Order: sequence, then structure tokens, then C-alpha cells
Amino acid sequence: MTDNGKKPGEEPWVNFRRLRLFVVYPVLGIFGLGFCYLWLGPAFHGLSAARERRAELAPLLEQAKAAGLSYKDVLADPAASEGKFVLWCVQNRSEAAVNVDGDETKRLAVSNYPRMPLVSGSKHQSCEPMLLLVEKKTAGRPLTVFFKEAL
Repeated sequence: MTDNGKKPGEEPWVNFRRLRLFVVYPVLGIFGLGFCYLWLGPAFHGLSAARERRAELAPLLEQAKAAGLSYKDVLADPAASEGKFVLWCVQNRSEAAVNVDGDETKRLAVSNYPRMPLVSGSKHQSCEPMLLLVEKKTAGRPLTVFFKEAL
């Protein structure tokens, strides 16, 4: 007999090979699942929020596409265009330099400018599609719009 009450050659009380199998690996698995939960939870939440936002904007996009208003159409008849949604490629370099299709003659005044994202890039080459609401035209000012969403 030995000190631990076992006969020589018998299995020890703690088998370290089995300890790895039944303790270490499950603990590592639990940590891995916890990491996946912490990482994937916000990712799925962000994706579902984006999907809800797209579903919310779908009718507005349909209205904008159905109206098919261009910048020239809105300037030609501002009263008929007021309150309608438009989908234009907008270049936003600063509050005083918001243009349609990168054309400096097609200036816009955005009533909620701080919400609008900046569009960086070349002066004549980059613009971003944006959903805008046409507001009342004021004489002597660029066309006033309300920024809804960048697409």
C-alpha cells in the first residue's frame, strides 16, 4: 500500500489525461461559445436594424423612382415638386458645396445639413445616392432639400 491508499500499479485518483477531456476542453468550449455570443449578438442586431431601416425606406424609394424628378424638372416647376422625394447622386464636400451629380451649377441647400454624410473624393468624380425631400424653393437661394437617407 502507498500513502494514498492505492496498491502499486493501480490508476491514480486523478487521471490527468481524462481531466483534459472532461474539464479543460468543456471549459474552453464554454469560453468559445461566450465569445461567439458576445461578438455575434451585436452583429445580428445591426443587421436586423439595417433590414428594418431598408423596409421603412422602401415606399419612399418607390415614390422617388416613380416620380423620376431630375434637378432641372424641380427647378422648372418648384411648386409641383414641393414635398416629393427624389433620389439623386449628391456630392457633399461642405455645407456651401453640396451639388447634384458633381455639377457645381446644380447647388443644393440642405435644411438638416449636420445629418448628411460627407462624400470625400475627387471634385468631379464622386457622389453618393441620397434620398431627399424637396422643400419650398426660395428665390435667390439654391434648391432647398431635406436629407432623408444616404443609400
